[in-house]
Amino acid sequence: MKRYISILLAVVMLVSIAPTAAFADSNMTASENIKLLIKSWEGCVLRAYKAHPSEEHWTIGYGHYGSDVYEGMTITEEQADAYFEQDIKAFENAVNRWNDKYSLNLTQNQFDAMLSLTYNFGTGWVEYYDSWRLSRYVQAGFKDGYGNRISDLELADSFGVLCSAGGEILPGLIVRRINEAEIFLYNNYHTDNTNFVYLILDAGAGTVKGNRVVIYYKGSPYGTLPTATRSGYTLSYWKDTKTGSAIYSSTVADVSRSLVAVWSDGSTPSGMCPLGDSCPSKSFTDVPASFWAHNDIDAAVSNGLFKGTSATTFSPDIAMTRAMLVTVLYRLGGNGEDVSGMENPFNDLDEEGYYYDAVLWASEHHIANGFVDGSFKPNDTLTREQLATMLHRYANYMGYPTDVYSDIGDYEDAHDVGEYARESMCWAVGAGIIKGLTSTTISPKTSATRAQVATMLIRFAGSML
Repeated sequence: MKRYISILLAVVMLVSIAPTAAFADSNMTASENIKLLIKSWEGCVLRAYKAHPSEEHWTIGYGHYGSDVYEGMTITEEQADAYFEQDIKAFENAVNRWNDKYSLNLTQNQFDAMLSLTYNFGTGWVEYYDSWRLSRYVQAGFKDGYGNRISDLELADSFGVLCSAGGEILPGLIVRRINEAEIFLYNNYHTDNTNFVYLILDAGAGTVKGNRVVIYYKGSPYGTLPTATRSGYTLSYWKDTKTGSAIYSSTVADVSRSLVAVWSDGSTPSGMCPLGDSCPSKSFTDVPASFWAHNDIDAAVSNGLFKGTSATTFSPDIAMTRAMLVTVLYRLGGNGEDVSGMENPFNDLDEEGYYYDAVLWASEHHIANGFVDGSFKPNDTLTREQLATMLHRYANYMGYPTDVYSDIGDYEDAHDVGEYARESMCWAVGAGIIKGLTSTTISPKTSATRAQVATMLIRFAGSML
């Protein structure tokens, strides 16, 4: 939104009219990339307008705002360009001042991102508004109170909340903030390819705890959804206002959404499980309805893929073992196949073990292999690359299409993927089964928990279930 906070206007005018010589020697300047983006975001309007009813002053050209613009004023495109270059210099001065004052050592893309935000939001947002997290992060050199670097997601979220005018949340501004965060974090000037999506929350007669705009990694489960309160009511779930679908912590954050709270007054069962008393996981005390993978665990349990570790526990955070996964795959596709005639090629299997038949079946069909010492290591922790490999082989065994691949080279730890697993990991990422643990790491050697595997299997199984 244009500089709708009128108290900043004097600062903007002073800087634009009399740029100081202090910046002359070491100033950074806007790249052509960011100039083009700012122009595309602002648009060029040759007749004065008010960008929002709450604005004090009029706007013209590429977002030129101030007391020198008046109702009914018109300009040419050449004049709009001149205003734009004048404004850019003022905002370059402001960002350079912060760069020096807070010893930020900004790179070009980071400078550009802050310049774009400042062009849109005014020059006072860093030094005069301590209540904004991003302002505090700038003043602290993009570190938290303990000296740690701010995470990518937290930084994107702190960009995203600067998106309102006159108390109204503007989705277009959230998109711009995400684009600016991507420029800052990843040197990504392509606005159609973001790592993040947003939620806009409407609690109705209730109150959202925290911000009404929240940023998430794109393609991963939400994991945690904001809560809300309302006197005499319980929050049952959040509903997508566009599709009417219930959104849970296990829902994949694939698109940006606006959500509205659905409340229970006690006359209907509260809680977030849509299956109510028929909830397959209701006996598991460690999988409450609010747990991020609850719905996927329900699907896995109800289809016989997973069982509890006891009558009352699912143990969602326990690391999956190799034996556990082949047992699940045997249930999914083995259909009770007789293994009595299959050879046991491994030297460490317990014939009385729960997994014995499943391992023989998986070995017979080249779904799971052992190690060079002749062992299978059934109780070893399952890694993410082993999971991808077994699922890929299983899909080929079942005759499912496996021609969707993704280049994983953008992950900074892609070189850690074992040679045997590289094709399978590219397939699993391309098929949307495995996501990066962060936007930059695929973590191939990290163990996979029972909850994570349940979620991945439901993504994989899709229409088979």
